[in-house]
Amino acid sequence: MAAPAQTAGQSPLTRAVVAIIGLLIIFGFGALPPIEPITPMGMKVLGIFLGMIFLWSFADLLWSSLLGIIALVIVGYAPLPRVLQMSFGNPVSCLVLFALLFFGQIQDSGITRYMARWFLTREIINGRPAVFNFIIIYATYVLAALSATILPVLIFMWAILYDVLKELGYKKGDRYTAIMVIGVFLGAISGQAAKPFTGSALMIVGAYEQVAQAQIGYLQYMLFGFCMSTLMILAYSLLIKFVFRPDMSRVANISVEHFKRDALPPMNLRQKINAAALAGFFVLVLMPSVLPKTLPVVGTLAKIGPLGVCLLFIALFCATRVDGKPLMNFKEIAGKYIVWNVYILICMAMVISAAMTTKGMGITEFIVRYLSPVLGGHSYELFLAIAIIFCTSITQFANNGVMGVLFMPMLKIFSEQSGGSFEGTAVILIFALHIAIMTPAASPYAAFIYGNGEWLDKKDIVKYGLAIFALGIAMYVCAGIPLANMIYG
Repeated sequence: MAAPAQTAGQSPLTRAVVAIIGLLIIFGFGALPPIEPITPMGMKVLGIFLGMIFLWSFADLLWSSLLGIIALVIVGYAPLPRVLQMSFGNPVSCLVLFALLFFGQIQDSGITRYMARWFLTREIINGRPAVFNFIIIYATYVLAALSATILPVLIFMWAILYDVLKELGYKKGDRYTAIMVIGVFLGAISGQAAKPFTGSALMIVGAYEQVAQAQIGYLQYMLFGFCMSTLMILAYSLLIKFVFRPDMSRVANISVEHFKRDALPPMNLRQKINAAALAGFFVLVLMPSVLPKTLPVVGTLAKIGPLGVCLLFIALFCATRVDGKPLMNFKEIAGKYIVWNVYILICMAMVISAAMTTKGMGITEFIVRYLSPVLGGHSYELFLAIAIIFCTSITQFANNGVMGVLFMPMLKIFSEQSGGSFEGTAVILIFALHIAIMTPAASPYAAFIYGNGEWLDKKDIVKYGLAIFALGIAMYVCAGIPLANMIYG
């Protein structure tokens, strides 16, 4: 995950001004008279949170997150050892670190290339442009879901698409080009939230678990995400065919032979072991969700959780030798796949989300008082519809992971008031928040697509991004709410 695009090309003066404004918010807001029912310490904590939102949006993620951790100590929220335990020692933060290592090892083995080749060599794409569109976007989703970070997958699948576009004679400015480049991006961000073990999804899941004091159900989470992402990509593919209607006459000539020309060699032993480990990881993580915990093996898996399973596989990777070399070069994988700015941000997010909901701060009570007219007093379904529209709209202009942390206490209060499931509310909003594309501030990956000037015009990103945004709201309101009620009702 890259740093926000706002930091790219900033002058030293701009960076200094941003830092000064951030510091003023962090330490100045808490000096203001308390706003009822927020307490003096609550004002200090809220000031740090608001300062973090500003700096996360306009400055470097890493140093601003470290500053936030120190600020909690300076304002007197808790001693440094306690703050470090709540941030770096938080189980969610630890899971992020080791999940990046595990999925980084899987990604580094190259098995995702074989998965992509399998999707793109299905005979069903021959002479069927609409099917080809769906397959290439859906393949991106699957690969992103199985990767440590979606950026390499996005670049890889874009490269495949560019090759097809060039061969067929499409260029920048063609409607089909823009629609498909943005479609592959949709597949990637859909896969970003697919598993609750990495990245911004885990960041928001961690905020949920902090507020709910309970672990999220992994099987239900992944089932909901699989269904909604599949429906979303299918709906986008239908929009291409029946609404956008670009010239796809040249795509009718595409066939699997195009992708079979450069045949991949058979998978080697290292790749086969990595593929088995990936399957084994998901089996072991999901077993406690489907089998009785009274079974000894299942009980042990429930006790160690996904973090323990990650540690176990990493230990096995390092201990297993193939051709005289360890299966996993720990130092190399750590250097390539641990995204430190995101890891530190998640550490900060864990401690600030706990601080915001601590009794005696008054922040939760403030949220209830002032948002009740909008979100309170409704049926669960109407509350969810309003929350989806509100949260998804806000995240088009502010980092989706940060907004997820901010919204979580509010979602707990109003979902329980409306008689619905807080877990179901959290899950549906986690996936909806990842439909973040309208501005570079929506997510680091949205910033990345705005940098793709070789194949996209910014007006196309806004035009088709708006269509994806509207489609996302429609899909999660019309299909996501009934599905969440079926799973969590």
